[in-house]
Parts: sequence; C-alpha cells; structure tokens
Amino acid sequence: MYNLYQNIDVSIDKLIRGIYDLGISHVYTEIEGYGESSLNSLERLVNLMLINRLPLPSIEPFLKYSIKENRGWGNKFDSRHLSKNILNSN
Repeated sequence: MYNLYQNIDVSIDKLIRGIYDLGISHVYTEIEGYGESSLNSLERLVNLMLINRLPLPSIEPFLKYSIKENRGWGNKFDSRHLSKNILNSN
C-alpha cells in the first residue's frame, strides 16, 4: 500500500484528498441550510474531475435523498445498490 501511494499520479492523489475533504466537511456538526461547505468541496472535486477528464458518476440514484432527513445526515439505508461491483465490472 505504501508503494502504491508513493507512485500515485498527482491527479489521483488530489481526487482522493478531495473525497476526504468532502467527507469531513461537516463531520462534527449538524448540517444547516444546504450544506454550503460540502457543496464547495464537491464543486472543487467536480472541477478536478473535469480538468483531468475523469468520468462523473450519475447523480440519478441519489436524487431521492433529502438534506432535510435526520438534521442533514440522511436516514439510514442499504447503500449496496449504489456501489459498483468492481469484480463484475470487467
């Protein structure tokens, strides 16, 4: 794992950091309004993907979820249907 990260492409390194930043944007707070801090992180992440010609995921599966659920954190749900099965994607 160490060797993998030592030789990682700069754009992938920035992508991983952007995902991390998005994930922690409201980590110990209640999300108020529209979660502006996370939207700013998301915008930087999308721009990075566009610049590096990385495909953006579809937002369609997520449109049914609301920022109003559970003080912005969303209600619990089974997320397996939202994940790509890497083993079967070849």
